[in-house]
Amino acid sequence: MRQSRTLGSVGGRNEQSSGLPDHLFDRPVEQIVGRGDDAFFDAASAAEMAEVDRQVLATGQKTTVEEHNVLQGEERVRTFLSVKMPLIMSPGEAPSLCGISTELTDYLEMQSRTHHLAFYDALTGLPNRRLLLESLAEATHCPSGGYSALLIVDLDNFRLVNDIQGHDSGEQLLINVAENLQQRLTEDATLARFSSDEFVILINRLGEQQHDAASYVERVARQLLDNISQLRNDRALPITASVGITLFNGAGNPMNGVLQQADMALQQAKSAGGNTLRFFNVDMQTSVLERASLEGDLHQALQRQELALHYQVQVDHQGVTTGVEALLRWYHPQRGWVSPGTFIPLAEENGLIVPIGYWVLRCACEQLAKWSHQTAYAALTISVNVSSVQFQQPEFVRNVEALLAETQAPPGRLVLEVTESLLMREPTRVRNTMLKLRAQGIRFALDDFGTGYSSLSYLKRLPLDELKIDQSFIRELLTDKTDAAIVDTTILLAISLGLTVVAEGVEKKEQLDWLKGHGCYRYQGYLFGRPTPIEYLFESY
Repeated sequence: MRQSRTLGSVGGRNEQSSGLPDHLFDRPVEQIVGRGDDAFFDAASAAEMAEVDRQVLATGQKTTVEEHNVLQGEERVRTFLSVKMPLIMSPGEAPSLCGISTELTDYLEMQSRTHHLAFYDALTGLPNRRLLLESLAEATHCPSGGYSALLIVDLDNFRLVNDIQGHDSGEQLLINVAENLQQRLTEDATLARFSSDEFVILINRLGEQQHDAASYVERVARQLLDNISQLRNDRALPITASVGITLFNGAGNPMNGVLQQADMALQQAKSAGGNTLRFFNVDMQTSVLERASLEGDLHQALQRQELALHYQVQVDHQGVTTGVEALLRWYHPQRGWVSPGTFIPLAEENGLIVPIGYWVLRCACEQLAKWSHQTAYAALTISVNVSSVQFQQPEFVRNVEALLAETQAPPGRLVLEVTESLLMREPTRVRNTMLKLRAQGIRFALDDFGTGYSSLSYLKRLPLDELKIDQSFIRELLTDKTDAAIVDTTILLAISLGLTVVAEGVEKKEQLDWLKGHGCYRYQGYLFGRPTPIEYLFESY
């Protein structure tokens, strides 16, 4: 933590008089009080800070700035989030400057490591399944350069290596295969480790001619098969692989469909005895009928009234319910409950998320309008997840305004939850949309904070009210020091930015006690209640 500036001067920084040494400067308090920034930071850093200070005093305006400074005797660049404001002690006197800075260096480094762990395979260093899927989603939604190809490379009888030679030998083989594949591919190809012994290759910009694209990919695949067959392990077991290939071009190729096609081609290669390749054949489309059937049923789900909203309560540190989150559910008459993880991505791919999302917002607004006339519930908020596809529709703001006017729902009780991926995409346009909705009184929460690659700049620029800590960090909070550090730093960051922080996935009292002790006072999770239809929501209250 950088310390607050000495009152009455532009220069020095001090620590509250605790008598303890300052942890940043590693000096006792008496060697800090009254001294300027140039006594602790290099000349360039001190000059930059002084310029910001002068601007604050000249304008008389509070400012929040991200600073990158170097301590004297160090080469490491430290990052601080600083809040600076003029301070007038008595009328007629020149203003002093008060600054409070929070060091975020370790947090950002931890975030970078977390990002690498989230998107790269720990064994081979290759992109993992998650990163490959993001690249594939981009290729299927924003095609360019004609055809693309997806290849799934699976080692034949890999289990024998583990069973006969042990897992260490198996892991070394995977490392060797990864290095071999990477060396043989061009810069236009993305190689990822998809599962245990399965690698996936995405090749873009193959041109407009399908025949030429297929010929090129076949040559690449045969070269890869030859190279893998020349690898040898400790006991010279024969190493071969099978490759499934599919070509796709332009929109209308859902990501899951492309993956299914490549996997079906792989199974054909396996059935042929392995050590070979197969292209997806259109005759195999019958195996994709289940997905097509599900998509067809989803088109009818709204009309048939099969969709429903379940609500999960959010409570404060005193156990008082402050609001609820609306969660979409689908009960199919034949399939039963369909997982949101299955049908929501499908709805986003085919555009159905737009009418479905509008229906969700209408239901939430109607419920808020009802509660506004009931004293016991009038203060409650309803949080609604908004898909990036829905949020970026040109008519989104107009539709939300029309719903508020029609239902007479209080806008200040509606919280729209957005994701980091949305904020990072077209940030100027997203900010303008958020500001228009904020002008109506609508509030915003940043959902699943910490799972993406966060940028402090958008936290400062966007009209956010809440940060929601993803449940993946809460789950191991008590046993994983890294998760605990991330949660602790997120809470401190939210407080410094004046944001409410909400912990998702709280299931144990021990987690609740830890969060209370570290300054988090809003919670959501099974400890307080599972998602339930509105008519049963408050039965236990």
